[in-house]
Amino acid sequence: MARLQIAYIMDPVCGWCYAASPIIDQLRAEYGDKLQWQVYLGGLMPESRVLGPRFRDHILTASHRIEQLTGQTIGAGFKALIQTPDSALDSRPSSIAIRELILQGNMEHTLDYIQRLQNHHFRDGCTLTEADILLGAAEGLLEDTSNLKYLLETPACWDKETEALFMQGRNMLTAAEGQGFPTLAIKYRGRYQKLGHEMYYDRPEALVAELAAVVAEVTEQPGD
Repeated sequence: MARLQIAYIMDPVCGWCYAASPIIDQLRAEYGDKLQWQVYLGGLMPESRVLGPRFRDHILTASHRIEQLTGQTIGAGFKALIQTPDSALDSRPSSIAIRELILQGNMEHTLDYIQRLQNHHFRDGCTLTEADILLGAAEGLLEDTSNLKYLLETPACWDKETEALFMQGRNMLTAAEGQGFPTLAIKYRGRYQKLGHEMYYDRPEALVAELAAVVAEVTEQPGD
């Protein structure tokens, strides 16, 4: 059986990626191994960025919209983090951690790990720069955490470790004709085609239903 390739271009500290989590969940639940997931990291915060007043207001406004539109919980811990003067966000350590899961080759574990990180950030208020949080979230998912532990405890290597990773994500974003994070795109009839997931934040089941015919067409073909 062939599988429908689906690219998920995201960032672990991106609020709208967290908003799309129910869409990811329903696609996984409905189609299971009929989908071949590919995760790309885009580097929303490619360095540590202190949140100024305008940016904090922007994040809080978006968070309120996400809660209203999707029912996703934005926790008190996250709101407190964003409102703390001189708080900062950095995509690098969590993206390095996700890459370790990708390299392990189990995409189900990778997607589970992403969800754990999103919950830690958007519900508990962790910055996702804490090595103990990133390592703890990998429990039961990443077989060998020794390399990840070394990388997380060596901030001097973060730029080098993420440069190619973020470039790959940005290139995929361009190939999928995406405008930002998250972007979902299926490889159909030889090219990546962006899914308009933005219309389905409040009704993920509708996107699942819309993909049914494409999934059926692709999976009826013989696999490799």
